[in-house]
Amino acid sequence: MKEGRVLVVDDEPMVRETLGQVLSDEGYVVDLAVDGESALERVHAARPDAILLDLMMPGMNGRQFLQALRADPAFGSVPVLLMTAVHGLEVNLATLGASEVVEKPFNVDELLNKVALAVYRSRDANTAIALPSASPPRTPTPDPDRGVVLIVERDRARMQQLDLLLSNRGFTVVSMTRALVQLSRLARALRPRAILLDLHSDGAADVLHELRAEKELAVLPLLVYTREGGPPAHTGVETLTAATDAALVSFVEQIA
Repeated sequence: MKEGRVLVVDDEPMVRETLGQVLSDEGYVVDLAVDGESALERVHAARPDAILLDLMMPGMNGRQFLQALRADPAFGSVPVLLMTAVHGLEVNLATLGASEVVEKPFNVDELLNKVALAVYRSRDANTAIALPSASPPRTPTPDPDRGVVLIVERDRARMQQLDLLLSNRGFTVVSMTRALVQLSRLARALRPRAILLDLHSDGAADVLHELRAEKELAVLPLLVYTREGGPPAHTGVETLTAATDAALVSFVEQIA
């Protein structure tokens, strides 16, 4: 039997209840929450050793919950595992305030291994904090959060370079190499300060149409670009050609 308390936060009842049962069978004490607001109430009622958090939820979403959680020094070290159905999603976990990403549908063994490691580290850290210390360690002050930038870039090396450049400027970067159908849902949940969309990435045309067809998403700053020179393929929107990393970063900086 395991020791530890795990909080599961997900707006989908089947996911929430199934995870609760799996973790309970493993021996954990499990709390359940349907959104970020109720999750904060659970956290303050009983401090969890680890949190499984859905990123995309109505009301207070996962990112907003993380901001509120990390703003309280008492919960600054609680490991948070992000759950997402967006496969291939890459998140700057450090700037977001999370520890790990877990993809849906779950590999149960992998999930339990990650939870066990998170709980172990959390309980070990709490023990260390409880020991007397002549000079308690200072908690580093996080960089100011300038908002989320959503990037779709087919070249993984260039995507990682953009991630680094924007993260160093205080942005939280969520990136992927393909324009998946879940991108519009992700945009609704995260409300990014900007979206950078590589015109030649897989699925770009369909996602672009969806982003511009919905009134809620059409107001989000969007830059469609191509790394190649010459006239772009027809998209119905203005496209930056021969785009450099500097030009993409400059676009984000100007509208942030």
